[in-house]
Amino acid sequence: SSGINAEWPLRPGTPTIEHLTLCIETLQNSKKASPTLDRDTKVLQSSAGLQRYELSTDFYRVTKEDLMAEQKRRAEESERGDLMRTKAMRDKDAGVGMRIYHYSLIRVRFPDGLYLQGTFSAHDTVESIFKFVESSLRHPISFTLITPGLPALKRDSTLLKAAGLVPSGVLNLSTSDRTEFTLLSDELVCKLSDL
Repeated sequence: SSGINAEWPLRPGTPTIEHLTLCIETLQNSKKASPTLDRDTKVLQSSAGLQRYELSTDFYRVTKEDLMAEQKRRAEESERGDLMRTKAMRDKDAGVGMRIYHYSLIRVRFPDGLYLQGTFSAHDTVESIFKFVESSLRHPISFTLITPGLPALKRDSTLLKAAGLVPSGVLNLSTSDRTEFTLLSDELVCKLSDL
């Protein structure tokens, strides 16, 4: 026997038991590192071609075929309501089991036509959108965020999912403060790109 443990040979630089025990204790006593979501903040402007696009009045006219298709859809829906169905069938129709989203892409339209875009967790709150907008402004202003067709968002702890903003949402920023310059910070306006 040459003094080397044949079962567990030690190489130069091999950590000792005391060192390994210290490392384990350090890992057990330290805080978990939790990743933070990058907002991937962007400022977008509508391209000129999109702003000038107009639909003819025929686009809005309802044809006989459209009416017949709508009547057929409603009749089928009524039939389904009359049938005895299992819970799985009702859940499928209600959308239960649909895809679960973890992130939401939010765009805030400013009065000057620019869009501020950011990525949020589906578990973020409406308050986080307000803070995101505030951090992007040139100077502090009072504003409201409005979802088209719905009342203004309340600045509270409502989850984005509950507010109907998952997987995405477009909000309009409304303010009584008027300025001839954009409300967004110069740093963000420099990164302007087309929508």
